[in-house]
Amino acid sequence: MDIYAMTNQKGGVGKTANTINLGAALAEHGRRVLLVDWDPQGHMTEALGVAESPDDRTMKGWVLGEWSGDPHELLVAYRERLHVLPTNMDMFMLDKGLYAATAREMRLSKLLAQFEDDYDACVIDAPPSLGIGTECALMAARRRPGKRGGLLVPVEAEDSSIRALRLLLRQVAILSNDMDVDIDILGLIPTRFDTRDGEIVSSMLEAFRNLGQPPVIAEIKKRTDIRKAWRARVPVLEYDAKCEASQWFRDLAKVVLAP
Repeated sequence: MDIYAMTNQKGGVGKTANTINLGAALAEHGRRVLLVDWDPQGHMTEALGVAESPDDRTMKGWVLGEWSGDPHELLVAYRERLHVLPTNMDMFMLDKGLYAATAREMRLSKLLAQFEDDYDACVIDAPPSLGIGTECALMAARRRPGKRGGLLVPVEAEDSSIRALRLLLRQVAILSNDMDVDIDILGLIPTRFDTRDGEIVSSMLEAFRNLGQPPVIAEIKKRTDIRKAWRARVPVLEYDAKCEASQWFRDLAKVVLAP
């Protein structure tokens, strides 16, 4: 199973919508896809209209050793090739529990290893923070022999995004060094922007494009179809398979799948 983390410690940048729609595009390519709602706020679980896991069997409980059952019991078959590992309200206690745990950075990796043979790709909706939960997501998406993976970073076209990106890059560098692993940043995804909003947007887009590394691998503009699909609790590729936004996510999936 290839593992990707949709991550940015800055909130409101479109992580959840990108996770859902990239997953749908990968499934459209015939991949068996697992979406993981690792964000304590649970936006993905809510956005897809799936039920939270039962209080006595949760992802947080398994990760912290409070429940030792089969984590396959947590899975929700949202679509034939698109399954979800949903959240529960107890996820807000995850970071506190992880800080007291041994091998804490590897806890999510240990959970995902249980599904290694069941799926072709996993996309993690990481939390909007620089905390231990994010470090778990980064480690899960680390480079592994014979597997694809890495970080996908949605960014807003505004000045504060550069600082947020620098903080994330620093966190990745420190964690890679401390854990002696390679964590690849596959690229940036400017998201939820409208070029008609003026010079700030256009100048930030140009700045992202000129960075070189990490590269811009997709651009997802503001579109009503994306918002309507969110309200309908379906991926935009299902809401309107022929719309412009659906093609953007198909193109992102091609980048992710490229040799």
